Amino acid sequence: MFRIYPVPEFEAKCPVDNEDLSVEDILIPGMRCLADTLCPGCGNKYFVDLPVGQAIWSPTTINQATKEVYDDCGITWFSHLLLEDYQSQSSQEIVPVVHKFYDAERIIIVNCLDFLYGHSLLKLLNVQRYLDQYPELGCCVLVPTQLVHLVPKGVAEIWEFPVKIKEGRRWYPSLNNWLKKQIVSRKECFLSKAYSHPGNKFYDLHQFAHDLPDITEEIKGGSPVILFNYREDRNWGESLSRQQRNLQKLYDKLSAVFPDMLFVLAGFGKKNQLIEGKSRIIDLRAESFDVETDKLWMAYMSNADCAIGVHGSNMLLPSGLAKTTIELVPRDRMGNTIQSFLFSSERQDVRDGLLHYRMLYGDDQLTNILPSQVVELVIYLLSLAPVNAAWFKVGENAAAMQDLIRCQQSPVFQQRIKYNRPQAQSGLESRLKNIAKKVLWRLD
Repeated sequence: MFRIYPVPEFEAKCPVDNEDLSVEDILIPGMRCLADTLCPGCGNKYFVDLPVGQAIWSPTTINQATKEVYDDCGITWFSHLLLEDYQSQSSQEIVPVVHKFYDAERIIIVNCLDFLYGHSLLKLLNVQRYLDQYPELGCCVLVPTQLVHLVPKGVAEIWEFPVKIKEGRRWYPSLNNWLKKQIVSRKECFLSKAYSHPGNKFYDLHQFAHDLPDITEEIKGGSPVILFNYREDRNWGESLSRQQRNLQKLYDKLSAVFPDMLFVLAGFGKKNQLIEGKSRIIDLRAESFDVETDKLWMAYMSNADCAIGVHGSNMLLPSGLAKTTIELVPRDRMGNTIQSFLFSSERQDVRDGLLHYRMLYGDDQLTNILPSQVVELVIYLLSLAPVNAAWFKVGENAAAMQDLIRCQQSPVFQQRIKYNRPQAQSGLESRLKNIAKKVLWRLD
């Protein structure tokens, strides 16, 4: 964090003559946090990104008169956004809804605005850092309406941004004016750097996913609980009909291994419908966002033994709340791997991360990821990952040996043994069955 009032803690150089820029004002017109600066040498005025979020890595400078963009890192999607928004400022009158919990003269602002849900959520996770490490400062969270219910308890104020998340990138002079009044009314004001990918040692996701409904009765008898995080804009397969077949096969195959399984569908859209067989299905999908549905999803995620879904921000909360995660990654998203994972605060050992999180890489439309592959991974994650996690800690944790024995005696582990029993058959019969299995895999 760094101070922005009364004296800003920010330094920058003129991109023309390398002179120290004079900071005349601080602006927060939306997603971007900016310094309004003047070069005493050449007389040019610039808007310069403050080191917040993506701008820590790739800050943009804009000449206010000529609109020339200076982007030393060459991350054009980010620099061009600033120019576009500066040139098309919104006349919409924005007045955040204030949820005040206590008075604070010294505050730190966490700006969670962005144009993507995942980006906003990741910025929000920074809040716990300040609650834990700077209790003397009142934490004020600028957050879109869709994320207000995720703000952890203990903040001084929530400033609810009453506009859709995708509009958070825009330049709102009215928002900047409102924030300026909030800032100058305090004794001292700091700004969070709102790191884009905070580590799990700095947050406990259960502090954000709070006040969830009790679903004890709904999941009673379901073992294991498998949650598929559904979406229709990025399919598992080249079409919705292909996704339909993949989901049905996944459910059918998992039911054959785990007849007591509870299969949960969460996410947006209902075009794919599953035929219920041996195992129970709970369909929680919705056509649009509402807070109560989101809390219900999180309750099931928190009780899920495995969360499965296509790569994207939709996998952030499931991956952080479920015991294990399988993500299907399209080839064109390989450069973004891990970005849609939230690691549980309990997974501080790097080996636990490798044991409980899995990525399956496919082509651009995931046509070459088969349900059989996902089933095999689910079986491994639910049966062997806990065993290995306990075994690795023998000698480090006094309870590790007891955990190891308990995991080996679990129903899921015993079901895995039953599933793999054909491998214990003799010679020729075993080899023939393995060959048949591989052929069926390819035909799946």
